[in-house]
Amino acid sequence: MSTDIRKPIVTTVVLLLVIVLLGTIGFTVLEGWNLFDSFYMTVITITTTGYREIYELSFYGRLLAVVLMFFGIGVFFYGINLIMPALVQRRMERWRKVLESITDHYIVCGFGVMGKEIVDELSKITDKDKIVIIDENIEKVTVARENGYIAFQGDSIEEKTLERARIRHAKALIACMSDSANAFTIMTAKELNPNIYTMAIARTPAGIKNTKRAGADQVLSPYSDTAKKASIILRRRGAAEFFEIISKVGEDFMLEKVTMTNREFDGINIRNIDLRNKTGATVVAIERNGEIIVPYATLELEYGDNLYLIGNEEQLRKASEYLGKSEI
Repeated sequence: MSTDIRKPIVTTVVLLLVIVLLGTIGFTVLEGWNLFDSFYMTVITITTTGYREIYELSFYGRLLAVVLMFFGIGVFFYGINLIMPALVQRRMERWRKVLESITDHYIVCGFGVMGKEIVDELSKITDKDKIVIIDENIEKVTVARENGYIAFQGDSIEEKTLERARIRHAKALIACMSDSANAFTIMTAKELNPNIYTMAIARTPAGIKNTKRAGADQVLSPYSDTAKKASIILRRRGAAEFFEIISKVGEDFMLEKVTMTNREFDGINIRNIDLRNKTGATVVAIERNGEIIVPYATLELEYGDNLYLIGNEEQLRKASEYLGKSEI
């Protein structure tokens, strides 16, 4: 136990022991009871338990009981006032230390309805200590902290706020605020860390366009994306169920986009690169010059092709190293 929390606990315990000692002596002297009966009466008095008096109390005995009640309740609240700030300070110190050294983490700007959903999903694939939440509303920050996340109050548009969240060492930033706040936050984030992957949740069609102009790598819309999913379900229910399964199984089965930058495979067909046997991952589609190609064994790969692969985390990692650069 650290010294910052030990001191208030020791102080509270000492005060309680002093009150119990004085109460025990007081009842013994004033009422002539034995030590155990006096101790018992003191304890049920200062804890306001409400049991009946073990013996009839005299006037001075009742006066002592009243004094013990006030002192007992007073020490209780005094102890709470001592211990709670120390506990909060201890937790804040822990978060501060984590923030000073955190790397490869996710920054979520905005802890509203959408932000909470995203954080809940992120917590399934990474530790809570790898998620940093920023919100201007202190109540939302408090809720996030109570759920075990690293969170602090601030304006995500400001450089100092993103610097505090260690934007230069982050893996990705997800903006879940208003469209204008999302755009400015992503612009600032890209200036501080050009390599960070950024995602925004747009509220309006205009917000999608403006956020993409701001440099967002991915812009999602709860309305248009839901409409597209509804259309897919109505036309190709099996395809929708397939992607739903992928999103649920997580690390055991994932879809990932890998850019082929290994020039040794330029002009080599899919059969001869032997990707399945080498890595365990499987090519399900190839993007070339803005078009999607269904792969077949004799299809020759070209430098810069985007390959969509299916496999578990380890298989996709091997495939990424084998073929080239992976994208989030």
